[in-house]
Amino acid sequence: MARYCSLGGAAYAPSELRTRYLALCAQETAALVQKSGLPEREVEIELRRVFRRLYAEKGVRVSAARLNDTAIAFRALSYTRTPRLIPGARRTLDELRRRGAKLFLLSNAQSCFTIPELRLLALSDSFDGVFLSSDFGCKKPSPAFFRGAMAAAGITAEGLVMVGNDADADIRGADGCRIESRYYHTHQSPPRSGALPESCREIWALTDLLL
Repeated sequence: MARYCSLGGAAYAPSELRTRYLALCAQETAALVQKSGLPEREVEIELRRVFRRLYAEKGVRVSAARLNDTAIAFRALSYTRTPRLIPGARRTLDELRRRGAKLFLLSNAQSCFTIPELRLLALSDSFDGVFLSSDFGCKKPSPAFFRGAMAAAGITAEGLVMVGNDADADIRGADGCRIESRYYHTHQSPPRSGALPESCREIWALTDLLL
C-alpha cells in the first residue's frame, strides 16, 4: 500500500503509513463519537476521509475517483481469499424475491469496498436497498443504524426479519429494535456470549429461510 501511495505522489515508508493510518482512524473515530454522542463501538468512520488526509499530509490533492481507487486497492491487498457467496445464498435470495419479499442489506462495512464487491458477486440487483454503516456514521448493534435504515427504506419493524451471523451486532441489535431475527453461524461469526434472544431462531443453512 505504501508503494501504491508513493506512485500517486504521496511518498510513505510502510511503517510511517501504518502509523499515520491508525492515528488518523483514531482521530476520525473520536470526532464522530463527539459529534454523534454514540459510544465508540457503535460509530463507523468513512475511510475515504482517512485516505484523503493521508494524501494531504504529503501535499497531494486527490479526486474522488482516486480515493475510490485507493480504497479498492486497500481492500484487495487485505484479502486472504477472494470474496465468495455462502452456500445457498443466491438460491435463497432469488426465491425470496420470487415470493414477493423485499430484501435489504444492512452491513457494518465501507461503501467504497462493498459496492464493488456486490458487483463482483453479481449481487448488485439482488436487494431493494443497501444500507452500509460508513454511509450512516454508525453501525450495528446501534439502534441508530437499524432505525436509520428503516427510515431510509420507508418501512417499520413490523414484519421484518433480520438474518445475520453475528449474535451481538445482528441479532441483539435487531432485538433492541423489536425486530425478529434468524441467526446463522458461519466461519466469520464471532464467539457467542450467552443465549440468543427469544425473538431469534437459529438456522443451519440459508435455504432454511425458504421453509
